[in-house]
Amino acid sequence: MPVDLKKDWTDADIAALIGSVTDDRDWRLEVDADGVADLADKTAHPTGVDYDAALHCFLETWMAGTDFVGPSAAGDKNLVGKIAKALRENYPALKANKFIFVDL
Repeated sequence: MPVDLKKDWTDADIAALIGSVTDDRDWRLEVDADGVADLADKTAHPTGVDYDAALHCFLETWMAGTDFVGPSAAGDKNLVGKIAKALRENYPALKANKFIFVDL
């Protein structure tokens, strides 16, 4: 359930995105060059320098079983709010680096 950051979006859209997967593998929230935020399965598709260079930005990888994705995470308004705030602060213009650290 990708979220197009170029259009109007809400915290509820981010909650739906993080709730759209199961916390059974490693996930990373990434924003591609077109401004689309989505979760990438990092268990099966590890990152590399070339891959990351093509992205607008990305958050840290959430390891399987840490409850940063899935229905429980989607219901955590504090978590969703912090992620949404980080995306708003870094799209369309990055504050600093492509890697966005969110103190969760």
